[in-house]
Amino acid sequence: MPAAASLLLLLAILWWPLVLPLVPSHLQSPPTFITLNGSRLNHLLLDTHSGHVYVGAVNVLYHLSPDLQVLSWGKTGPKLDSPDCLPPIDPTDCTQAETTDNTNKLLLLEEIKGGDPLSLIVCGTVLQGICEKRSLENVSQVLYKTDNPVDTQYVAANNPRVSTVGVVVEQKGVLLMLVGRGYTSKGPGGIPPITMRRLTPVARHSAPAFSHEELGKLVVGSYSEYNNHFVKAFHHNNYVYFVFSRRDVWGKREYRTYVSRLCAGDPNFYSYVEVPLCCGGRYNLAQVAVLGYHREQPALFVAMAMGQASTPTPTDRTALCVYKVEELDKALHGAQLLCYTQEGKDANNKEKAYIEYEVSSSCLKLPQDSLNEYPCGGEHTPSPIASAIALEATPAFTWTPPITAVTTATEVGHTIVLLGDKNGRLHKVFLHANGTGTKYDTVEVDAESPINADLLLDSTKQNVYVLTERKVTKLHVAQCEKHLDCHSCLSNRDPYCGWCSLEGRYLSSPDCCYTPTPALSTLPSHQAAPLSREEQTQVQTLIPDHCPHSAVTLYSIWPCHWCVKDELCTHDKSCPRQHVIYNSRVSVCPLISPRALPSPDLTVLYLLVVSSLRLICVCVTVQLYDCSVGQSDCSQCRAVAGNYGCVWCADETPGCVYNQSCTSGTMDTCPPPLITEVEPLTGPLEGGILLTIQGSNLGQSFQDIQAGVTVAGVTCRPLPEAYRISTSIVCELQASANATAGPVVITIRGSEKGESQQMFSYQNPQLSRIVPEKGPLAGGTMLTVHGSQLLTGQRTEQSSDQIAGLQAFLVSDTRLICRTSHSNQTGRVPVKVVFGKAERILDSVLFSYMEDAVITDATPTESFYGYVRSRLIIHAKMKIQSSFNYPQCICFFLQIQELCTNVTSERMICKSPKVEPKSRIVRVWFEMDNVHIDFHTIKNKPFTYHPNPDLFQLNSESRGTPIRFKPGGVLAVEGKGLTLAMNRDEVVAQLGDKECVVKTLDNTHLYCEPPEEQPLALDDSDLPRLKVLMGSLAFDLGPVQYDNDLHSPVPLAAQIGLAAGAAVVVLIVLVIILMYRRKSKQALRDYKKVLVQLETLEINVGDQCRKEFTDLMTEMMDLSSDVGGPGIPFLDYRTYAERVFFPGQKGAPLSQNLDLPDSRRQTVEQGLGQLNNLLNNRLFLIRFIHTLEVQQSFSQRDRGYVASLLTMALHDKLEYFTDVMKTLLGDLVQQYVAKNPKLMLRRTETVVEKMLTNWMSICLYSFLKEVAGEPLYKLYRAIKYQVDKGPVDAVTGKAKRTLNDSHLLREDIEYCSVTLTVLVKSGVEVQPCPVKVLDTDTITQVKDKILDQIYKGAAFSQRPAADSLDLEWRSGQAGHLTLSDDDVTAIIQGRWKRINTLQHYKVPDGATVALIPRSQSPLGVNQFYQTGEKTPMLEGEEEEGLRLWHLVKPSEDPEIPKHRKSSMRERERAKAIPEIYLTRLLSMKGTLQKFVDDVFVAILSTKRPPPIAVRFFFDFLDDMAEKHGIDDPETVHIWKTNSLPLRFWVNILKNPQFVFDVQVTDSVDAVLSVIAQTFIDSCTTSEHKVGRDSPVNKLLYAREIPRYKQLVERYYSDIHNAVSGCYQEMNSTLTELSGMNSLVALHELYKYINKYYDQIIMSLEEDTAGQKMQLAYRLQQVAALVENKVTDL
Repeated sequence: MPAAASLLLLLAILWWPLVLPLVPSHLQSPPTFITLNGSRLNHLLLDTHSGHVYVGAVNVLYHLSPDLQVLSWGKTGPKLDSPDCLPPIDPTDCTQAETTDNTNKLLLLEEIKGGDPLSLIVCGTVLQGICEKRSLENVSQVLYKTDNPVDTQYVAANNPRVSTVGVVVEQKGVLLMLVGRGYTSKGPGGIPPITMRRLTPVARHSAPAFSHEELGKLVVGSYSEYNNHFVKAFHHNNYVYFVFSRRDVWGKREYRTYVSRLCAGDPNFYSYVEVPLCCGGRYNLAQVAVLGYHREQPALFVAMAMGQASTPTPTDRTALCVYKVEELDKALHGAQLLCYTQEGKDANNKEKAYIEYEVSSSCLKLPQDSLNEYPCGGEHTPSPIASAIALEATPAFTWTPPITAVTTATEVGHTIVLLGDKNGRLHKVFLHANGTGTKYDTVEVDAESPINADLLLDSTKQNVYVLTERKVTKLHVAQCEKHLDCHSCLSNRDPYCGWCSLEGRYLSSPDCCYTPTPALSTLPSHQAAPLSREEQTQVQTLIPDHCPHSAVTLYSIWPCHWCVKDELCTHDKSCPRQHVIYNSRVSVCPLISPRALPSPDLTVLYLLVVSSLRLICVCVTVQLYDCSVGQSDCSQCRAVAGNYGCVWCADETPGCVYNQSCTSGTMDTCPPPLITEVEPLTGPLEGGILLTIQGSNLGQSFQDIQAGVTVAGVTCRPLPEAYRISTSIVCELQASANATAGPVVITIRGSEKGESQQMFSYQNPQLSRIVPEKGPLAGGTMLTVHGSQLLTGQRTEQSSDQIAGLQAFLVSDTRLICRTSHSNQTGRVPVKVVFGKAERILDSVLFSYMEDAVITDATPTESFYGYVRSRLIIHAKMKIQSSFNYPQCICFFLQIQELCTNVTSERMICKSPKVEPKSRIVRVWFEMDNVHIDFHTIKNKPFTYHPNPDLFQLNSESRGTPIRFKPGGVLAVEGKGLTLAMNRDEVVAQLGDKECVVKTLDNTHLYCEPPEEQPLALDDSDLPRLKVLMGSLAFDLGPVQYDNDLHSPVPLAAQIGLAAGAAVVVLIVLVIILMYRRKSKQALRDYKKVLVQLETLEINVGDQCRKEFTDLMTEMMDLSSDVGGPGIPFLDYRTYAERVFFPGQKGAPLSQNLDLPDSRRQTVEQGLGQLNNLLNNRLFLIRFIHTLEVQQSFSQRDRGYVASLLTMALHDKLEYFTDVMKTLLGDLVQQYVAKNPKLMLRRTETVVEKMLTNWMSICLYSFLKEVAGEPLYKLYRAIKYQVDKGPVDAVTGKAKRTLNDSHLLREDIEYCSVTLTVLVKSGVEVQPCPVKVLDTDTITQVKDKILDQIYKGAAFSQRPAADSLDLEWRSGQAGHLTLSDDDVTAIIQGRWKRINTLQHYKVPDGATVALIPRSQSPLGVNQFYQTGEKTPMLEGEEEEGLRLWHLVKPSEDPEIPKHRKSSMRERERAKAIPEIYLTRLLSMKGTLQKFVDDVFVAILSTKRPPPIAVRFFFDFLDDMAEKHGIDDPETVHIWKTNSLPLRFWVNILKNPQFVFDVQVTDSVDAVLSVIAQTFIDSCTTSEHKVGRDSPVNKLLYAREIPRYKQLVERYYSDIHNAVSGCYQEMNSTLTELSGMNSLVALHELYKYINKYYDQIIMSLEEDTAGQKMQLAYRLQQVAALVENKVTDL
């Protein structure tokens, strides 16, 4: 009892939210409802197969029976979440996360057409709207969910107020879900309004369940602008429809209702088309919609509300409009046809169809049969299409307050609309044929809540489920019982109800076989006396005079007529009192004859019509009785009721007949009883068992045998409820004093006796022992009870004694087996066996209940499919020996099990179950009686099955040929997958009759050591065979032959010669060793000397680096304030794209305008628009590119230019551009796989490779701005600051501070720092600004440094150029001197002319200077050199034969003879001792190290999600490698390196001017080149080795490159192991970056089309699909428009 009490308490706690109301008993058909007080209800779903109802609520799911009883429930929330964070939610990363309610947004059935539903699809608002699958039987059981969703798995809206609709369709055996989702302001952007999603992962796709990757989606430019509000999604015929309202961006920007349609099997949304709906002109916002039938035709019923001005907010005024689906499809088809073939215009050239959602496409002029050829669209057809013509309808019904729910039903051809409103009332509206509606009834469902949109009829269409905020109600559609008279009944005009004139009440059954309640037996006027089937008569009924007879007509399944005044049904055409209601049939009424009676009862139906809307049924039952049926003997016949007239007739064949049918006389008495069978034949002395006696003539009533049954002389008490007249008696056996035997005797009323042939025995059963004597509290132990006479009281057909309340089985006379039940406590209990009233208790041996076993550990955790792993060792916490019968390890596939052995108190060994390969393992558990322990609960991970291992033959080249083995070695066996679920100790190798000891086992090799001597073979063969046993898997690897050849002895003379020769060799070796040791000592001394030198050098460099780094960090702190203030001077996207797409080209197409005369502009632009449509055709674009690439005159520069032009032209359709690029890359992979796959993407030799470069540049622009831009800009500024701190040669570009040894200024130049006071004019004030320069700087270098300081943080393009200003040195009020790189004071030495410096002018520290606009002075006096150029700009000096120099003269003098040049170079090297300039490089490297590390980490870190484009493209490369069978990881690594680091990042590292508005001088460029080369070396797979001859640049970063390599490998690995990503968000973001001059790009592309026009036309005409799409014809149209080219048009 305590256990039961606790169980009831638990149920009370669990089910407190559920309160079931009492159904009023006075109503005939009351509404059924259930109040769910736990949370707000959101959605209702009906499973038509089972009739079960599912309710989605906030944080809860409910599973109800058809009569609304709770069957199961499960929680869905609340959860830790924030709409601003992406799952999984980590509180440390998402600080705004809080416990959030999960509102149900989607509740759908996953079901295949014609099959049972598979699961329940549930989507909520938390975790960005992810979905899960739940069991239909128990909604608390989750069948599928994802813990780490990707962005393509975000399904529902993350805001409870934003709508989400969905529908499940089946396409080619694959289940897909189409979802419509409204706009949400928070969370991940770029989720399309309509998406198609897989419900199960597909093997050939990497996309998970609920992902829309590689499936169709409706891409929208700015979703917030359209703001779709979805109302309904449904599947009809082969299409999917969405009903929604949105802003009409194309028109007046007001909100309107639309219906969109697309083919159910269109994975690309090519067939998408939508049409606006108009409902009376004023009602514009759809609230609810349902697909129903009106006048037997499918129709769309939409409830619309009036909107408040131009907002999506509805008013309280609503209307119901009905649209025929046929007319809707016609409107959608018309819009498609116009956009396909007439450019969206009608005959009057007015635009009636257009492309919506800011998609860069346009309506075309395709052939007229295009829509028939491509009913679901194609790559070349425009989409998405919107109609400008609305489908209009007149409101059928208007209502206030707002309509919130609608559904329809059809009854006798009439349409009934059920409408729910905001006040919780359900209205019934009769829809007339003309489309108008009349409300005839209203039911109040829930006065406190509006009715939910999910208004569902059950499968009978007679009941409706209504959902409100807290309650689910089941209502009868027809509520006829409230009408008590005929007048109120008929005046209500309810199509479901009619007046039953025979019963004087309303009747609502639609079935003619309906039997009214109460039954006819309660109406005296309807009762008919029993009739013999030989008699013929008429049945009369009385029609109550509640309704006028003129309203009554007769329809019967038999053509009878009704006599109203005579109240008679007859086949005559006239009635005695002349008032006839004629039937439409012409044959006669039914006659009752033997041939028409298959059974004793027959029901005759008469159907009366009482209303013009309703047919009503009335049933009258005529009972016909056949005496011979069921009366097989005399006693049964005489027991029939007397009014039936049955007698036992003594004919030749006696039988039971009707009394008037017996001609030979009846029998007054019956024969004595006959006993044919008695069961059981044994019983206990105490009695109490039930004895069954079978026979005939066993009495005509119970009273006949009540006191007349004895068994073995002992009275047996008959049971009246079990008595069967004449055939069967069941009596309870009474106690007997001793064991005895005898027959069963029956006496009828003390006269006639009957005795059985079988003998019954009284027995005394005994118990002796039980096995086992203990078991777990959970029960389930198979208990064997031993004893004697244990079959006492047992029947022959079953074995069932009652043992301690449990049914026993497998009973024999000496033993009995049963299964123990659950116990609440441990202890010893006796075993009791009950035989009727006899109880036998075994006192000598007690059964012990023990604590359930606990498994603490189980190893190993994996196995092979086909291998029974016999070493699955289980460690338990308590004694388990003999507590269980055969513990088992069970794998649930087809429930495969293996018994466990060696069971001790703390350990047992189980074999892993053997399963079929590739089976889906659902569950693995250990079963010990009723103790079930899942494997995953022991180790916190599931038991894993791996593919079976494979061992190869020893002699793989010639199977069966023995392999030769030399004793003392080991046998090596190759294989694969050997250690996936196996270790060395589990492998047994046998060579013949001896063991081959396994020494080593790895994934691909097995090494075993055979015996020294060749073992004997186990079969009749001569050679032993090597056999390897891996668990239950056996491998025969072939024969082995020992190599035992004995060599002949060596002659003595040969031995002496060998010994002498060996002595000489030893002597030579000793001499070599002595020489080697001497050299080694010398080398060691030299090495130590070098180490001391390097250590000293490193200490000096370290001190210098620390000082330099301190200065640099001080400068960088100023830079950080600049970055936080004015910001980083990023280029705008347009300039960035121009520099990346067209590097080094001035006047790129991005900055040009289409230069055309006005007379031709419109025509050319029209042609270029058609060319744009052609480029959006995948087939045309791919053929176009392939055709260009095979032309010999199509250079590598042309390929890059065309690729960039295509990028511009297709920039607004990035998804399509990506798809084409993938196709071309797939072709490229196929080409290189046949040659050398490692060379792919190494250079930019094809159009697609340049397309990839541009694509990466587009996709990573936001990553550059948000992540990598800041460290890259700081690196550039740090380099520039460090370089400018030392002298830089203005002519050669060499610098003292650099990383590039070829740009190192090796000479020791004396210089000092000078601080100039620069006068800067700010408005009307002039303020001094200190600027640090070097006295060795040229005047131009000084001006650049001054401008850098004055315009710190400003874009380079926004500051004045240095050559537009003069530097003026001011001393006092009148002392003004203009300084210049070249003037009359310049020093000329022979043919060398030196550029002027501050040192030349002797400008002192602290001098005051100013920048003034440059004066117009003669050539030669002005500055002539621009910093950053490698050659001076002064041409006059060169013409005069003078050579310019700044700090050092170039070493290669052209006048020096060639034979002296080598000696000059040697002297140059001698001037610069390596340690000196190496120190400079190391100092520069150490100072910049932090900034280099920051850039590399920003690029390669996976702490933040890598860019979507990178994940997407790396997944694509992995798929390509898998598709082409490339297993070499190095190849894939090279592909990824060539596509991202070398193709994009190296370009950015070397050219920061591509990203920032800065100037990169040659000296800065030299440093960046070294850093870029280091990045390249870090991405290679080859080992980074350095030596004495290695370039200095590689030596500099020799220690860091291995660390960078690890960064790269981890970056690639993390992306590979992550869940596949998608680029939808990226595509949505880049849609806003449109605005490129695509017309110019198209015009430039056309130049290539014109150049190779004939080849392109020929290529298109050769393609069958191209002919079908008329691509060549369309290109000819383009040519005719662009340049009036004469074509074959």
